[in-house]
Amino acid sequence: MREFGSKRMKQAAAAAVAVCLLALPAGAQTLRDAVEGAWRLNPEIRSLEAKRGQAGAQRGAGESLVPAAPAVTLRHITDVVGRNVGRREYEAEVGVPLWLPGQATATVRAADALLARTDAEIAARQLAVAGEVRTALWQIALLERRVDLARQRLAVARRLEADTRRSSKAGEISEADHQLARGEALAVAAEVRDEELTLEEARQAFRTLTSAPVPKATPEPLIGEQPLDQHPMLQAARLGVRSAQAQKQLVDLTTRDSPEVGVLARKERDVRGERFDTIVGLSVRIPFSVDAVNAPKRAEASTELVRSEAEQANAERTVETEMRQARLAHQAATERLSIARDRAAALKGRLSIVERARKGGEISLVEFVRAQEAAFEAELARATAEIQVGAARARLNQSLGVLP
Repeated sequence: MREFGSKRMKQAAAAAVAVCLLALPAGAQTLRDAVEGAWRLNPEIRSLEAKRGQAGAQRGAGESLVPAAPAVTLRHITDVVGRNVGRREYEAEVGVPLWLPGQATATVRAADALLARTDAEIAARQLAVAGEVRTALWQIALLERRVDLARQRLAVARRLEADTRRSSKAGEISEADHQLARGEALAVAAEVRDEELTLEEARQAFRTLTSAPVPKATPEPLIGEQPLDQHPMLQAARLGVRSAQAQKQLVDLTTRDSPEVGVLARKERDVRGERFDTIVGLSVRIPFSVDAVNAPKRAEASTELVRSEAEQANAERTVETEMRQARLAHQAATERLSIARDRAAALKGRLSIVERARKGGEISLVEFVRAQEAAFEAELARATAEIQVGAARARLNQSLGVLP
C-alpha cells in the first residue's frame, strides 16, 4: 500500500513538472536562439553555405592527377566509296591532358582562398542578420513599453471619467467637464488600440524573420575594445582580396589549353585478303597561346581584384564610422535617460499637486487633464530613453562585430 502511494506521488510530481513546463511563456528563449533561427531562414547564408561545396570541388580538381578527363578517339577508314579493293584501317587513341607548369598548385590555392572567403562572408552575413534581429527586438520592446503606458493612461482616464460622472450627477461639476473626461478616455482608448496593432504587426514581422517567438529584451553586456582586424566584415573584405589575387594568379598561369599525351593503336591493310598490320604510336598535342582568348580572362580577373580592393577600403571606412557613431549614440542615450528620469519625476510631482488642487476646487478639470498629459508624456519619454539605452548598447556591440 505504501509502495502504491509512493508511485502515485511520483506520478503527481511528474504531472506537476509537465504542467509547469507547458505554462512557460511562449517567448521563453534567448536572443541567440532567435538569431540562429534567422540564420537558418536567410537565403543569402544558405546560398553561401552551398557555395562552400564549389570551393571544395575546385580543390579536389586541383589535387587530381589530370586537369580534365581523358578522351578516347576512334577512327575507321575504308575505300568502299572509291576503288573498293578492300582497304581498311581501324584506329583507337587514348589522350590524357596534362597540367601546365604550376597550374595545379595555383588551382588548389585559389580553392583554399575561395573557401576562406566564403566562410568569412558567411560570418559577415550572420552578423548582419543578427543586427536585423537586434533592431527588431528592441523596436518590439519599445512598442511593448508604449502599450503598457497607454493602458495605464487609459485606466486613469476611465477612473477620471467615472469620477466626473458621479460628480456631475451630484451637481458638483458641470456636465461639460464630464463630457471632457469622457472624450479624453475615448481618445486614449483609440490610441491604445493603435499601439496594440502596431505591436502585433512588429511581433508578426519578428516571427517571419526568425520563425521564433519574441524573447525578452535584456540589455547586453558592454564589450571592450575589439581588435579591428577581427571584425567579420573586414575579414570578409580582406579574404575577398586574397581570393581575387589567387584567381588572378591562376588565370595568368592558364595561358593555353592543357597539352595532351596520347597512345594510339592502329590495324590496317591495303587490299582485301591481306593480313592486318598492327601499329602502335604516341601522340602529343600542344595548344598555342592566343592573346585574343587570354586577354579577356586576364582583364576580368584584374577587374575583380580592383573591385575587391575597393570593397576592402570601403569596408574599413564603414566599420570605423559605424563604431564612432555607435559610441556617440550610446553616450547620448545614457545622458538622455538621466534627463528623462529627472523630468518624469518633476512632472509626476506636479501632477500630484495639481490633483490635490483639483479635489480642493482650486483649478479646473482642463488644467488637470493637461497636467496629466504632461506627466504621461514625460513617463513615455523616460521609458523610451531606457529602451534606447538598451538598443544603443546592442548597436555598439553590433558595430564591434560581436554576436549576441
